[in-house]
Amino acid sequence: MKSGNIAAIGYDLYLDLLQRTVADLKAKTDTGEESTSLTSLDPEINLQISAYIPAVYIPDISQRYITYRRIAALVSSPPELFEDLRDELQDRYGAIPEETVNLLQIVAVKKELARLRIHKLEKGRNTLVFHFSDDTPVSPEMLMAYLRHHTSKRKGIAPRITPEGRLIINGEMASTAETFETISRAINNLDKLTHADN
Repeated sequence: MKSGNIAAIGYDLYLDLLQRTVADLKAKTDTGEESTSLTSLDPEINLQISAYIPAVYIPDISQRYITYRRIAALVSSPPELFEDLRDELQDRYGAIPEETVNLLQIVAVKKELARLRIHKLEKGRNTLVFHFSDDTPVSPEMLMAYLRHHTSKRKGIAPRITPEGRLIINGEMASTAETFETISRAINNLDKLTHADN
């Protein structure tokens, strides 16, 4: 990568690094070095929020680049490594800026989406749209029962399924915190609707 490109490090570079990391992990899986099904899906996330490492937080370009790669690798890492990296960043560079906290949270969400085989998550004004892969463990029957239950209780703002099979969740998401809270609730609910719980 040319130094001119590295100087423009941001979320786009993070996505590029994430794709490379996933490709590396896929290659390891194919050669038997590592066995995990989560690496075979790289969910696309569009939450319309700022998520990057500011240059003022990690001024050294090479260290910033390395940190992006380490964050990207968290998608396939044990949950405790999130806290380890967070603690290390605070120790080395001070309080983590909001944009970097957002980036870490997006990676955590990406990890959960991959597990549930959700290949895309989009945020509208007050909606979240989940796009399921064909091999999702979420049970269609349980999902429909869940939707019927919530439709009867919350008319007008109940979750719904589009004809294309996309799940739309409604909620107040005026802030970044509210957005992540709504995503967390939705993922927790979807967890309860997987085939594994049948």
